Amino acid sequence: MPLPPLSRRRLLGASLGGAGAAMLGLSGCGSTSGSVSAGTDHLGLWYWNGSLSDKLLATAARGVPGVPGLKVKGSPIAGDYRSKIRTSLAARAYVPDLAAANSDVSTFFPDEQEFLDLKDLGADAVEGEYLPWKWKSGISPSGRMIGFPLDAGPTALYYRRDLFQKAGLPSEPAEVADATATWEKYLEVGKRLKARAPGHPFLVSQISYVFRMALYQSAKQFVDADNRFIGDQAHVKRAWDLAVETYRQGLSARTIDSTPDYNAAVSDGRIATMITAVWYVGGLKMTAPKTSGRWRLTALPDGPTNYGGSYLTVTRYCRDPQGAFAFLKWMLGPENQLKAYQEMALFPTTPAVYTRPEMRRPDPFFGGQIPVDVFGPAAEKAPVLYFSPYENTANTPVFQELTNVETLGKNPDKAWRDAMNAAESALSQQGVS
Repeated sequence: MPLPPLSRRRLLGASLGGAGAAMLGLSGCGSTSGSVSAGTDHLGLWYWNGSLSDKLLATAARGVPGVPGLKVKGSPIAGDYRSKIRTSLAARAYVPDLAAANSDVSTFFPDEQEFLDLKDLGADAVEGEYLPWKWKSGISPSGRMIGFPLDAGPTALYYRRDLFQKAGLPSEPAEVADATATWEKYLEVGKRLKARAPGHPFLVSQISYVFRMALYQSAKQFVDADNRFIGDQAHVKRAWDLAVETYRQGLSARTIDSTPDYNAAVSDGRIATMITAVWYVGGLKMTAPKTSGRWRLTALPDGPTNYGGSYLTVTRYCRDPQGAFAFLKWMLGPENQLKAYQEMALFPTTPAVYTRPEMRRPDPFFGGQIPVDVFGPAAEKAPVLYFSPYENTANTPVFQELTNVETLGKNPDKAWRDAMNAAESALSQQGVS
């Protein structure tokens, strides 16, 4: 679902670090449909710019191929997309037939009755075409599938090959993958880079990325499936400790994404590596075009994970559920996911296309590497994560306290205690035990 890369980071930050919006609380309300396209000859679809292929949407507006008489017209929604969806559903007015959902699709699970169960429409018949973890992540704890796989955000280690060479470190992708196979080894490489490479480059832009990637490698996050807070357990504390150690070793540039300082740091070689998702390929090229040919891609320390990706949903107000599902199968089938990748850099959730010639083109920015050779295996091996509807609420104080450590020098132990207390307090108000 790549938005313009830097704004996408801000969107994900709000999604993962911002306070989760209150649940809709819609039980007992009326059920009058208020579809935005009621009385028209088409189904209405809400999405945000950059989340779906413009060319495919234009085709669907004229008529969905293979489905006589079916038209689907998209409406790009500006501003706070999630809030507008929630407001529409709560008011039972101007609700679209279909709607895109971001990586935090689980925030809609408590109100899953507002969406149709895609398994009732025949989703099981095409399950085998999609990444298993992505498929499962659109299914609520009760077993209802409300999110159909759109794109994925497999992760990798982006690194400056020239800086690794000048520091006397292994510099080819397979060698770097071995040298950074664990987070501990990655930090050791960072110390050598800072000591030996020209300009004494930093390993990362900010320590929150170490925390995020390390945590996303765990099947557990902040709240479990039984609605219990588990953010104070070892899997979160390990991610925290790795981030804090990155700070203590002076390996973070302490820059904020999209700022002039960040852009200059990337362009000038003051940041030697990045740990992020496939959707940042375009952002890196825009941020630092003069560094073309100097970057390479390899496996993330400690193994792959996923960061980002979207879904399509069918609301319970949809006037033609079978038609809507036919559109989903067409729009998000393997062939059209491949087209969306070529047009919009939306990384497919249909692994069969990873071997197609269209996805295997060498990229001069990465020295002729074929990016899918790194991102494809990462997508296929990413762990199945359980994201509760309350992850946003839980992780907001954690990211804030990491920022306090990094920018204000706050004692890490006190910051951890404050983060846990704030998270538990916020969650208890939402019924999490």
